[in-house]
Amino acid sequence: MAEGATGATRAGGAASSDSFSKREKANEDMAIKNREREKLMALKAKVEAQQKHLKDLSDHIDQMSVEQEGSEKK
Repeated sequence: MAEGATGATRAGGAASSDSFSKREKANEDMAIKNREREKLMALKAKVEAQQKHLKDLSDHIDQMSVEQEGSEKK
């Protein structure tokens, strides 16, 4: 060992850089998860809009069928 070395890691040494790396990775993971959540929410909104549009079309087809049946009876 070098003169004055006690074997303990110094503040700011490998131990603190390791905890910094872990914290940085956790922050990056959280940011990625938030972006993915935002994308999923946008996709969910699009799917709901498409489902509403399909229901509106289905209702319109049903209405047209009823009207056509009524005009055939006259």
